[in-house]
Amino acid sequence: MAGSTSERLNAAADALDRAAADADRAAGRFSEARLESTPWGISAPAREIAARWEAALAARDIDARMLGDATSDLAGQLRMAARGHHHRPTIATALLS
Repeated sequence: MAGSTSERLNAAADALDRAAADADRAAGRFSEARLESTPWGISAPAREIAARWEAALAARDIDARMLGDATSDLAGQLRMAARGHHHRPTIATALLS
């Protein structure tokens, strides 16, 4: 594998940040779909279908936001690990001191 461990951890964190941004965009789309959906008629069954559809979109919106937040948190943890790994002295450095 090319690159240091710190570089690989930072690259993985960047990929997770892109995934978190994708999840946030998906959440926005679910939210927009909820605002744009309208009942398909005035019958009770049509209102029930519309209510279920809106509830499903709301749940997906929440799921996507939670996924984005968790993914972003993981990216932050990887960056902290990369900084810790980068600053940790190697055995060779310790022996030369």
